[in-house]
Amino acid sequence: MPNRGALNIIKSINLNQLQLLFTESTAYNPSTSSDSTDAAFTLPFNFPIDISALEQTLVIGFDGTTFAQLSLPKAPSHTDVVSRVIHITFDNVPFAVFDDKHPIFDQFVASTTVGKTQTLHLSGSANADASTAVGVLSLTGIDFSVDSSINGLQGLNTKPVTVSNLDVNHGFSDFLLIKVDSSLFNPR
Repeated sequence: MPNRGALNIIKSINLNQLQLLFTESTAYNPSTSSDSTDAAFTLPFNFPIDISALEQTLVIGFDGTTFAQLSLPKAPSHTDVVSRVIHITFDNVPFAVFDDKHPIFDQFVASTTVGKTQTLHLSGSANADASTAVGVLSLTGIDFSVDSSINGLQGLNTKPVTVSNLDVNHGFSDFLLIKVDSSLFNPR
């Protein structure tokens, strides 16, 4: 049953515990995971619906410019039917930054590193398997456009960095190799 865009049923998407894993070769295509992403939704009628699987394509914007896409493959989801919140997890999904938007992504990463919170604009479409009183329905083309806030690292200044196990490992003619363990607080 296609959604013809008459209703914007997705109220919010919260990317809780969003993790970006950067490597040198994936600087603009980091692997993304989340153990806790929630999407709140509404329906025009008050009947129970359980979204048992969800697939989404998210176009991500920051400061008025779209800069990346996150394509979440179809996967099982859990729905709090009463509060109408879909809980999903995903792992190892590329956060695909558009080739011409690297400077916007750099600005987003810098702002998230030093700021307390940042707002992302998420738009796109979703496909869902919905368990209803009449059986499982396939809902396709559910368009959405919402803002979502994510916590920043606050310049890593919320708690001091702790340093332990300092070891002058080896001396060379032009430098010392010092190994150290440190702990940084992530104020999610």
